[in-house]
This record gives sequence, C-alpha cells and structure tokens, in this order.
Amino acid sequence: MSKNKVTKVQIKKERSPEKIEKVLKQKGYPRGKLPKGKVLHHIKPVVEGGKTTLKNTRVISKTKHKKIHTNRKERGKI
Repeated sequence: MSKNKVTKVQIKKERSPEKIEKVLKQKGYPRGKLPKGKVLHHIKPVVEGGKTTLKNTRVISKTKHKKIHTNRKERGKI
C-alpha cells in the first residue's frame, strides 16, 4: 500500500462522531454540536489523508461547503 492510499477503516475512524464532537468542543461548541446550517469541513480531505483535528478543520456554512466541493470536482481534485 502506498503512503497516499487511505483505507475505508481510516476514513471511518476520522469521521467518527466521537472525534468530531471532540474537535467541535475544542472549537468552542460546548455541546459538541453545530448550529443549523453549519458543517465541519476538512481543509485537507480525509480521503487524501487529512485528519479530524483542530488545525485541519473549520466550521463553515452548508452553502459554502457545497461550493468548495463543486469547485474541487470541476478542477478534477475529487
């Protein structure tokens, strides 16, 4: 396996509710939940080896999140 390949198990682990809740609490959401219309976005995608960490995630609107992924798809990054 090359170092750039990410397994389904690794992806599932990074997207686990427990890990996401922990990062959201670190970001200032005390209950570990986001407000309606917001999502947790990975700057470096999980499928490319990105981790669910404070540094690699940001909270953005669902609309902006959709635009980001549409642009990535158009550029052939997805």
